[in-house]
Amino acid sequence: YLSVLMKLTVVSGAVHQITFSSVSSLPFAVGQVQDAGLIFLGAMAKDIVRRLKGMGVDDESILATATIGLSVFTALLGGALILVGRFKLASYCQLLPSSVVGGYLAYIGFFCGQAGLALMARLDIEGLRDWYKFLDREALTLLTPGVLGGCAIYFSVRTFRHMAVLPSSIAMIMVVFYLILCVKGMS
Repeated sequence: YLSVLMKLTVVSGAVHQITFSSVSSLPFAVGQVQDAGLIFLGAMAKDIVRRLKGMGVDDESILATATIGLSVFTALLGGALILVGRFKLASYCQLLPSSVVGGYLAYIGFFCGQAGLALMARLDIEGLRDWYKFLDREALTLLTPGVLGGCAIYFSVRTFRHMAVLPSSIAMIMVVFYLILCVKGMS
């Protein structure tokens, strides 16, 4: 179901952007799905799947339940954030120690990096104790282009300070990827 879920993610991101841009009181507002929520949504989806598999529910019903459940939970969170904004409660976030905020942001970075590596290598990685799986020959073969591409983008953005560098780099990586597939005769 990965291809279906990826398409759903792209469509939901587009709906989110259109809604955010058209409803915001700021004329220059741009917003996208944030990575911080993925940690919690990922944990919730995993728990939903685990529990329903334990009950013997079929895969299509699990997919529907997880998709609708995560949508409802996300909408509830959005409503809660609107209430926080309306009642001007965001200032209470300043009471959090900077070490707590820093640790949370570091974990988000670690989580997203690990998830990206696992996705590229087609592995199920739960934490550091599973990183030995990245040393497999096939996993390294799958990881290498993504890691090299990511490093190239990082150094390009740091070296050439222009707004077109990031989108150009991403487009170039896709073009090179499909050129290599074409030259090798692969689908």
